[in-house]
Amino acid sequence: MGLTKTLKLKIKSIGFLERNPNYYEVRTYLGRTYAWDKMYDNARTELSRVLIEKENDLDALSALVDVEMWSGNYDIAADYLKIGLASHPTSEELLLKKAKVQLRQNDKESTALTLRRVLDINPGNKDALNMMIALDMDRLNNRFQLQYESDFFDRDYKPQQLLSAEISRSFKFGSMTMRGSAADRFGYQGIQYEVESYVHFTRSTYADLTIGTSTSRIFPKQNYGAEVYQKLPAGFELSGGLRYLQFTQSTTIFTGSLSNYYKNYWLSLRMFVTPRQQDTLTDASFIKRSSETFFLRVRRYLGDADNYIGIRTGYGESPDDRRFISQTIIRLQTWQIGLELQRRAFGRFFIKGDINYAQQELRKDQIYQRISLGLQLKTSF
Repeated sequence: MGLTKTLKLKIKSIGFLERNPNYYEVRTYLGRTYAWDKMYDNARTELSRVLIEKENDLDALSALVDVEMWSGNYDIAADYLKIGLASHPTSEELLLKKAKVQLRQNDKESTALTLRRVLDINPGNKDALNMMIALDMDRLNNRFQLQYESDFFDRDYKPQQLLSAEISRSFKFGSMTMRGSAADRFGYQGIQYEVESYVHFTRSTYADLTIGTSTSRIFPKQNYGAEVYQKLPAGFELSGGLRYLQFTQSTTIFTGSLSNYYKNYWLSLRMFVTPRQQDTLTDASFIKRSSETFFLRVRRYLGDADNYIGIRTGYGESPDDRRFISQTIIRLQTWQIGLELQRRAFGRFFIKGDINYAQQELRKDQIYQRISLGLQLKTSF
């Protein structure tokens, strides 16, 4: 009987490695072929050789986790996952495998927590959503978040307040969030109600859809948002969409972002483009006559996806911040920089704090300095 295709590839890989012993991708592939043939000791030998030279190699760690899972050594697989997630805390691949190991160990609550972390990183992850829905007793399909923000200006204005609460739930199609925000800003009070949904189409494509309403002048009367996200190779993600805000007049804001998860870091660059009322996308002067804002965000994860520190800097105001006092505020100049820190408080509770400094043009040619403080508490149940 002739050699199988897998065996032929294995022989070629062995011969190649005899000539090029440090070609780690081929050695990792060889380790996987051994695992597929249930030759687990051979697989461990090849994959361990890779990790001796490259101790944080994601592909080799992932393959070694598979070896231990397939051979029924779930505790050992969990140990390898701890090593891998210490270096790659936002790896959806490793987190999903961690959830599978926890499920095999009959720890359904920990499984749900891990799946929730995957959905925090990628709300459109179809595998995580399906596993979450399949768990018994609706474990941790719900999330509650409470947030408070206060803005302090260097003159003229009293501190401004914003309090928001939201509750969300995971479904087979994605997730649904209901949010209420109450504000006391510039002598006016108001409440805004919003519904937001993440809808997944494929494992790498999902959309963020938002609708909101308010009767107060410090919030848009109506606001809508739609944005599509596409996962790309090498940890990149690209998005594009729009925000529609209706004050006394309506404003359509176009937006897009490019982000990347790399080991312990998440980097994201976002741009908003706001055309003047009479402009359209077909106008030759659209870009010249429009208002652009830019934001750069960087996070460093501290051991896992739940704990991180980050910095944000940018030019302009973001419509996602819900800090508008009129339709024109988004056209006025603002430079800002801020810090954020999130830590696990206890159990399923997490606390996030942030501080932001801005130089903001609230009136024509009048620059104000603003310090913003925020505190956020969230939990799953």
